[in-house]
Amino acid sequence: MKNEMINHYVKLVSDVFSKDAEVKEQQLCQRFLRKCPTPLAVKRLSRSEREEMREWAPEMASLFAAIELGRLVAKSHEEIIGHAYSSVELGRSMVAQFQGEEQESICIACTDIHNEIIDWKVLFIGGGCECVTYPDKIFQYALQCSAHGIVMIHNHPTGDIRPSNQDDSFTRRLERGCEIIGIHLLDFMIVGRDSYYSWREDKSIFKK
Repeated sequence: MKNEMINHYVKLVSDVFSKDAEVKEQQLCQRFLRKCPTPLAVKRLSRSEREEMREWAPEMASLFAAIELGRLVAKSHEEIIGHAYSSVELGRSMVAQFQGEEQESICIACTDIHNEIIDWKVLFIGGGCECVTYPDKIFQYALQCSAHGIVMIHNHPTGDIRPSNQDDSFTRRLERGCEIIGIHLLDFMIVGRDSYYSWREDKSIFKK
């Protein structure tokens, strides 16, 4: 499977420079593949490396534009506002939403009295393994949306969906705060690479 992916990647790069290209373009293609032999190598390029590679030839600008277009297409998702979701449906949607993200983020989904999502927003973006969260900002946003309930979604780029001690502590604080201001904490979700954790589902299992 890995070899098929690499072969497909090499073919796509070759197609960008055209198989029937002149020697100069063919050499440019080979130079690019030496620098970036895999798709992951392209993803790991630093900004300075990208700028340096753009200086190789005018064709490089088109290549990086195509790569950026691919990223935008991959990160585009169906709009979730206006639809009612179970935790399973929302969890799957958020796995797709955060797929490929390398930074921890916190997203808040606001719901109406029927638990349908009326608005949602990424409120915080952190580093590769930590995202500082401020409850007052969450409540401020929820009140601005006239939310009846909220769902907090937090991604773990490592793929590990087990809640940390910090996650557990923050969820309890958030639950107490919601009780004080009269907003329902419907769920706290942790999203990994291909799965999710639901605080609400976990509580239901624990009660049984």
